[in-house]
Amino acid sequence: MTIPAIFLASGFTLIGDTSLETAQLVTADDRVRDYHSGHLPPNPDQLGGMFNFSDLAGKPVGDADFKGKWTLLYFGYARCTDSCPMAIPMIAKAAKELRKSGIKTNAVFVDIEAPAVGYVRRRANKAAAPDGHVHLIDRDAALRSLQQSFGSELQILTGTRGQLSAATAAFRVAREHTPPRAGERGHSINHSSLVYILDPRAKVAGYGYHTSTSEILIETVRRLKKAKS
Repeated sequence: MTIPAIFLASGFTLIGDTSLETAQLVTADDRVRDYHSGHLPPNPDQLGGMFNFSDLAGKPVGDADFKGKWTLLYFGYARCTDSCPMAIPMIAKAAKELRKSGIKTNAVFVDIEAPAVGYVRRRANKAAAPDGHVHLIDRDAALRSLQQSFGSELQILTGTRGQLSAATAAFRVAREHTPPRAGERGHSINHSSLVYILDPRAKVAGYGYHTSTSEILIETVRRLKKAKS
C-alpha cells in the first residue's frame, strides 16, 4: 500500500510504503519531471497566517490560541459524507496519541459551511429542494453530532463569511458548491482536503491529506518536534 506524501516546510516531503523514510528535498524540477507537471504542491511556508474563528458557543478563537502546542487542522463541513468522515477521526486519534506521549497536540476541525463569499463557483442545480436552507438544519445537527462523538478530543470551529473566506484564502482551501451528493441535501461542497500540521508558533510546518493515517501524522509531528528542538 502506498502512503500519501507528507509535505514539510522548506520543500521536504516524507514518503514511504509501510513506514516513513528519510526526508527528501523535492525541487520544482523534480516535481515537474516526475508527475506534477502543471501543478506544484504549495510549500508549507506559504500557507497560513493570522486567522480568526469562533467556537460553537460563539467565543472568538484566533491564531494566538493555537500557540504553545502542535495542531492538526482540517477544513471541511460537518454534513460531508466523503473525505471529512475519514479525516476527522484520524486527526482526533493522532492528537490523542501524541498527548499521551507527552506532546501537547490539538485536533481542530473548521466547518466552512457558512454561506461563502470569494472564490466559490456555484453550479446550477435543477433538482434542488424547495427549501434552500434545509442544509443549515442538517449542518446544525451534524455539528452537534460531532461534538457529542468527540467531545474535548476535537475542537470544532467556524466563523463569519468574512472570517472563513480570509482563512480559506490563507490556507489555500479550494471550495466549490455543487448539487448534493448521496446523503446530503441542499448542496454539497467540493473542497481541498489537506491536513495542516501547525507547530507551537501556529505556523504551518507541513501537511498531509485525508488519506494519510494517524500513525503517519504522529510520526511526522515527532520528527518535526525533534528537528525543531
